[in-house]
Amino acid sequence: MSAVLKFLEAMGRTSSTAAMSDSEYAATVARLDIDAAQQRALLDRDHAALNDLLGGRATMFFGLVPAENDEPQRDDGEGEGEGEAPEQSPDTDRAD
Repeated sequence: MSAVLKFLEAMGRTSSTAAMSDSEYAATVARLDIDAAQQRALLDRDHAALNDLLGGRATMFFGLVPAENDEPQRDDGEGEGEGEAPEQSPDTDRAD
């Protein structure tokens, strides 16, 4: 795994890296064993440039495909009407 990816993974894994000041972030990036273009992309927080430098995909697609013959689950009606007050006509609320 590249040093850039390890760095990004570490940032996502720990909350302390999210709280870094700009100078701490720059010092951390400067210590990485990466080329100048990758450093510049990280310092500029330029995800598109970093993606290009690392040979990432321009577009990503994610889809869910249900299994064959997988019928949707039915709602058996339990809990139906929970939390709802019964309807009353305006005439039934009056005390005569």
